Amino acid sequence: MASSAIAGALLNATFDERGLASLVLLATASVLNVEGDAFTLSLNGTSTILSSSLPVPTRTFDAHGQPTYRYSAAGDLTVHVAYSVTDAFVSKQLTVSSARHAHNVTNVTLFAGARLLLDGAAPAESVVARSPAGLRDFALFARWSTTGALITARNPFLTATPHGGGGVTLSYEPMMPVAPAAPFSADRAHIGLHLLTQRKMAPPAQPLDEAEHAAMQRCVRAAIAAPQRASSVKINVGWCENDFQIDISTAAGRAEYKRIIDRAASLGIESILFAPRNSDVSSIGNGTDAWGWEQVLWFGMGERLRMGLWAPGDPLPASLTEMLDYFRLRGVRPVAYVYPILAFLAGTLPGGASPPWVVHGTYSSSDLATKRLGLGPMRSDLASPALQQWLPKTMRRFADQTGAGGFSFDYTYFEQGSPGGRPWRSQYAQWSGWRAILAALQQPKACAGRQCVVDNRQANHAWGPWMWAEGGTYAEPLQSDEQPGSWMFYEADLKTDRLSANRQRETAWSYRVQSFAPAEVVPGFALHQTDRDVSPAQKNVTAGPGCPRGGGTGRCAELSRRRDFDLLGYRYSLLSAVGTGGANLVLNMLPARDEGEFAAFPAEDVAFFRQWLEWADRSRDLVASTRVLPSTSRPAAGSLDGVSLLRQDGSCTGAIFAFSPTATPLNLSLALDASLGCSPPHPSSGVPGLLLLRQIGSSDRSEPAGGWARQLLRAGDALALTVPPTTALALELEPFDGASLVAPLVLGAAAGAASLSADGALSLSRVVGEQGAAAELTVLLPPHGPGAVSRATLNGKVVRFDALPPLDGRPPAVRIRGAWAGERFGRAHEIVAAGGFSGGRWTGTFSVPAAVLEQLAARNRSYDLSYALDPNSNDEANVPWLAPGRLLIWAKYKPLLNDSFNAAGSIDGTPLLMRKAYNTIAPSRARFIGHWADVTRLIKPGVQQTLALQLPPGLKPQGVHFENVESLLSDEAALLQGTEELPHLRTPRGVEEAT
Repeated sequence: MASSAIAGALLNATFDERGLASLVLLATASVLNVEGDAFTLSLNGTSTILSSSLPVPTRTFDAHGQPTYRYSAAGDLTVHVAYSVTDAFVSKQLTVSSARHAHNVTNVTLFAGARLLLDGAAPAESVVARSPAGLRDFALFARWSTTGALITARNPFLTATPHGGGGVTLSYEPMMPVAPAAPFSADRAHIGLHLLTQRKMAPPAQPLDEAEHAAMQRCVRAAIAAPQRASSVKINVGWCENDFQIDISTAAGRAEYKRIIDRAASLGIESILFAPRNSDVSSIGNGTDAWGWEQVLWFGMGERLRMGLWAPGDPLPASLTEMLDYFRLRGVRPVAYVYPILAFLAGTLPGGASPPWVVHGTYSSSDLATKRLGLGPMRSDLASPALQQWLPKTMRRFADQTGAGGFSFDYTYFEQGSPGGRPWRSQYAQWSGWRAILAALQQPKACAGRQCVVDNRQANHAWGPWMWAEGGTYAEPLQSDEQPGSWMFYEADLKTDRLSANRQRETAWSYRVQSFAPAEVVPGFALHQTDRDVSPAQKNVTAGPGCPRGGGTGRCAELSRRRDFDLLGYRYSLLSAVGTGGANLVLNMLPARDEGEFAAFPAEDVAFFRQWLEWADRSRDLVASTRVLPSTSRPAAGSLDGVSLLRQDGSCTGAIFAFSPTATPLNLSLALDASLGCSPPHPSSGVPGLLLLRQIGSSDRSEPAGGWARQLLRAGDALALTVPPTTALALELEPFDGASLVAPLVLGAAAGAASLSADGALSLSRVVGEQGAAAELTVLLPPHGPGAVSRATLNGKVVRFDALPPLDGRPPAVRIRGAWAGERFGRAHEIVAAGGFSGGRWTGTFSVPAAVLEQLAARNRSYDLSYALDPNSNDEANVPWLAPGRLLIWAKYKPLLNDSFNAAGSIDGTPLLMRKAYNTIAPSRARFIGHWADVTRLIKPGVQQTLALQLPPGLKPQGVHFENVESLLSDEAALLQGTEELPHLRTPRGVEEAT
């Protein structure tokens, strides 16, 4: 049989009489010979079929020249092996058919000892990438000196084994049937070539070459089943506002939920995971799930659907119809909450029979270790072909009737075992079945004529990149329940949204780096889930009817958790989500349920929200290129982290997001070189290759709207700046052409306007900088103005300046140096201990500028909410992210501690009420943040005061800081000329060094 060849964009492939023979990497003309491309099948755990021992197969070609080989095996089996060539990979898929008998496919070996030789040489080494979630292997990477090969298949249950001399085996154990009229299709395998960069992924990532990681990520991206979206997903998760407390059978409940819909619409959010109670149609008494939430599933219709009392197309209650009409009116789509393993239609068939998918599972709320296999509560078998047909069809009909914009899946356990002596369902069989169900929702118009949002929850983070790509829309947002008691923070902070943002970036890093997730499936979780556990102040609040675990200690206390918006933390969280998960924005605790929060939410914050959601839409090309910054690693305590979103054309243009999770400033140093994808223009091109670095966003509320220009750089330079404490920065690199300047451009500070008159008078107005910080302004001049600057004014005052000649393609400029007026008192201002401290009594002095109290008063005016601040009355006083007009001090500890010790304190001898901060509202020892106090009424502006703390012997805080202060800005400056220095001029902590 003659060989055949197929050309791809990056490689060519040749095929012989039994399969793949070679790959040619076009960039280098290197040839990878694949000797012995064979497969094996194990059936019923006893017999094995090896393709190399079968007769030579027949071969056919499709219209594109892609070959398929047909093998006839002993007995009644036929195996088709189909190959396809894409830009960078060759794919291989086995389909097994049986003419007469049923068999159990117990093992598939996709590459059975194939030998890989690059230009005649075996690989120098091979590395296997494994699932970080405890499943099996993801891929095998073979390495030569400058070239690598990737071998993988589309599931996380692989066994990838390198052998001596370049041999490779890739297999898995499906434990799935093949029968007449029911063929078995193995997961598609892939093999490809790439050039190595010789740059390894930073620990704690697996030690892969960056090109290996990129090749696997590219392979996963090619498997994404859903059509490419024109904009980002923007979904509010109603249960993060505790929407299960709202009963829409009542007029008051419907009015309350409509505020959530109104708020979402005002912010540009397109979907809401809609799961309130509805006593008209559901009750906790009818629930069959161990968590107690079945009453809120399927828009409240889930219990009746499971019991066969309602089906899509039957009438809906008037209370639900009113809410669905309101969703349509506001242009927001409801997303249904679904538990796919509940025993749908159990006992509803004639004679009390059940559909074939109903089995006895192992999961219940009791101790699993004491349960015998197959004797648990009834559930649906995800491996059942019948369920794989019925469930997607039912969901699509449900969406057509209700206008549902998608589905959120939880309670998705993969179990093994079934009664009656049938073969066990393997974990893989259930994983594969669930993937098939999800894939059926990926059609362009599967949800009421539009693309579905598929929100995946429990355990989804463990199921690997192929599930996220083929089952979309995105992976589990926090790799755990979002309830703040369910996950641990790595850096203490009094703002819950900043804590959840740090967790979100840690999650995004894990998906992106450890599990090869492309940006299209990485979630961006913003804000927080409000605590649903009951605090001491709520135990006497009466729970509403139908509340899970009702009574005074239940989750549904009607007045609990309505007011929980984190005004000073949410911007950090939103920028974190947009920067590291901008394709899928999962937005949580909104200011909506509480009428006060809803009414008081400032217009500037609505604008900030919309600005960044719209930025994610406009920047889809940048979002798709999101990478961890090469100079950073996994987000961690005390460490700066960030991502680049640069265009893939080598231009070094796009965006950079940087995050400081800690209470001290952190430095970012970033080389604009090949590690970032930057390629400087060739010297012969005559192009200067200048880049303007702009700051386009900050989590600091004092940051001027519209951004400002920071530096002028070129590819090959080092970008260096300081990120202030607990701050997120969004930066933009854009091409700069000095010849196109029509007005002066200020670098180094936000400027309202700049002009240059014909006689050389430079005027800069509405220029601001941080109070007490060093200032260095560089003003780039337009090419068609006067020959030189004769005088300069800054905010109406004459200032001195230095002239800077044009160099290296940069335009002429002037430099103005000095310091911004006022006392430095920045974010997380630290009170330093007086003298040595080894435990016990701690003292330190401080002086709070009057501008701090003015800032707090202005915040209280713009966010006009009346909080109950009596610590004995309710929870508001004891929650440090609420009442943001208070001035707080807090003691931060490292390492993180529990709450088993107390602290006392005073200011100038007046005792402080030292409270314990938790990331939960209900005190949780394991989520202790530190000790804090509200000191607002004890502050004497401009006066030196003394803080004293009494701590346990031997306990030393990492730092004692003020909280709730944003940057203090000044438009006045003490300015210098040239290299003059003043003794009092210092660059404070957290302020970028002037260079």
